[in-house]
Amino acid sequence: MIHRLYEKLLEMRISKANLPGCIAIVLSSGDLFDEGLDKLRDIIEWSRSMGLASLVLYINDNEPTLCQKIADTLRSSPAQISLHTADADLLTGSGGRMRVTVSLGYGGKREVTEAFRDLLSEVEEGRLIPEDIDEKAIESRLRFSQKPDLVIRAGGKQLSDFMIWQSAYSELYFTDVNWLRLRKIDFLRAIRDYQGRERRFGR
Repeated sequence: MIHRLYEKLLEMRISKANLPGCIAIVLSSGDLFDEGLDKLRDIIEWSRSMGLASLVLYINDNEPTLCQKIADTLRSSPAQISLHTADADLLTGSGGRMRVTVSLGYGGKREVTEAFRDLLSEVEEGRLIPEDIDEKAIESRLRFSQKPDLVIRAGGKQLSDFMIWQSAYSELYFTDVNWLRLRKIDFLRAIRDYQGRERRFGR
């Protein structure tokens, strides 16, 4: 009862006018075994109920059958959901206003490397001159266009290399609560903490 009241109080204190435009959550390898898959549905529903526009989930795991398991689990979730592995993309979800991106084992180092390879190929083919390579040119060739306002690390103190370009100015939030034990109240605390910060964007 007290837990529910505190959850409602936190939700009331969160300003809907200052929500993160995009939240990214970094999971550990193995977090999506068994009931960990069901937690994906929970986090999408919590995000949708708060009015978030974009959610990104990174799992440092590229187990061959995991992508299809996630697609099946989230098939009825009310969001536009895209799943990404190193070799393929897959769409799922029942549609809706919120955009959800799930990356499986596709890290930022590989993403940036592939973007630079594309640029190099275009230069070699004469379709691009080196002087035209700037931040916008690089960003347009990255696989993920989102720039998270808030990155949450569930159950750990170390970040992965996911979205290393896009998250350069993101606010970071670390919680000792691991993925399986993550509750809505923990998610709300992260958003509340974000809203209490003064963002400097690298300044």
